[in-house]
Amino acid sequence: MSSNEPEVQDEEVSLTETISKLVRLLIRRRWWILSSLLIVTLSTISVLMWLPDRFTSEATLVVVRQQVSQRFVEPLSRITIAEELNALKMSVLSRERLMEITDAFGLYPEVRQKLSPDRLVERMRKEITVVPLAGGPQNEVNAFTVSFIADSPRLAQEVTGRVASLFIEENLRTQGRQASTTTKFLSEQVAAAKQRLTEQELKLSAFKQSNLGSLPEQQQLNLGALTELRMQLQEVSAGLARAQQQRVFLESNLNAQLARLRSEKSVLLARFTAQHPEVQKKDRLIERTNALLSRLKSAGTETDRLPVSADLDDPIVAQLESQVEANLAEFTRAPIEEQRLKAQVAQYQSRLNLTPVREQQLATILRDHETYKKDYTELLNKQLDSELSGKLEEQQGGQHYRLVDPPTLPTVPSSPKRLQISLGALAAGLLIGVVLAFGRDMLDPTFHSEKELRDHLKAPLVVGLPLLMTPAEERSRKWKLAWECVAAGLVLLTVLSAEFYVFRFG
Repeated sequence: MSSNEPEVQDEEVSLTETISKLVRLLIRRRWWILSSLLIVTLSTISVLMWLPDRFTSEATLVVVRQQVSQRFVEPLSRITIAEELNALKMSVLSRERLMEITDAFGLYPEVRQKLSPDRLVERMRKEITVVPLAGGPQNEVNAFTVSFIADSPRLAQEVTGRVASLFIEENLRTQGRQASTTTKFLSEQVAAAKQRLTEQELKLSAFKQSNLGSLPEQQQLNLGALTELRMQLQEVSAGLARAQQQRVFLESNLNAQLARLRSEKSVLLARFTAQHPEVQKKDRLIERTNALLSRLKSAGTETDRLPVSADLDDPIVAQLESQVEANLAEFTRAPIEEQRLKAQVAQYQSRLNLTPVREQQLATILRDHETYKKDYTELLNKQLDSELSGKLEEQQGGQHYRLVDPPTLPTVPSSPKRLQISLGALAAGLLIGVVLAFGRDMLDPTFHSEKELRDHLKAPLVVGLPLLMTPAEERSRKWKLAWECVAAGLVLLTVLSAEFYVFRFG
């Protein structure tokens, strides 16, 4: 035999003794347990049957998604349905709304004069339950239930319907208010962005106007003009040599031109009077040509230029005048022309030198301009999207709530849960009785077995006397046991009957 077998046998003996001791204790203190079971159960059931019935009505609302694709119309809000529902819940269950409901349905008439409005609102909040319902592939909230507890089924149904309608109305009102507020805000931002863009455009225009000639886009023109001016400066000296040769040729051409103009005048006089505009124009051309011829013959001693004629449109006279002035300039104003060309060369060179600076300044202005333009375009697009979303909300095409299950008319009370509470009271009474039995037994100084006595005295027993009863005592003991069985049966029957009554009528 192994060494572990005695230990196992000792444990089995110890467990058997413990169970036997517990059974004897329960039998000795049976009336503590039965009394506690009876008192707790019947007291609880009595209180439960005295409590009034409460009825719960429930309605289900589903979240209808935006009917138009988000590719075409962006939703106004990006918050989740759960967050939106929490916000709506705070609004619907506000003090003002709940006071309106209590006044409209006359809720809590028995305590209305005793409780303050805040206490009434707090009580009603506790009796309204909003439960989100998750579903779909991402387990998102797509519906929720609204319930209310009242003293009568009809009242519970009516109040639940009112609360559900408040959720629908508040959602539509919130969506409309959000669309209006968003559109107004974006309109103000668009106006401000447009003002900034206009100011930047004016700044850009003023910069270009004040730096005309040295702008980066005019660099090639300035280079071309500078090259041309330098060539003109080289030709000034060469022109003086050609001027003498041109003088004779110009006098011949001017004489020929005078002859042509006089001939054309004669033809016009044959048709019109001397006051006719065409005849007067010919006179001015002839006078102009004579003046040119006199100026040329004087070799530029008369330094004053001829006055400019606004109606001088004869190309030949104009060309001759230009040639005469150029010819005389070669003799009379060559140094002045040279200084003028040098000044222009310096001016264009200065423009080219300033071009890199202007380019950097212009880049800064253009960068700000592009930023303002981009902001304005984005805000304008957002404003248009907001207006579309607002129109969609007006047509109830956006996300909204719809009542799918109307408020129920309860037929069975929802509270108090009499059967569950009574069964709990049964278990509690039994537990309390057991605890009291153990406590009473721990306070009892008597011994109920030889083992208890040996453990207490720490000495072996020498003599043990059995319990000897007379026939009368034996009969009395049997009657007592019988009456106790009857009483225990009555107690159990009473408890079971009370539980059955709760099950049947509670």
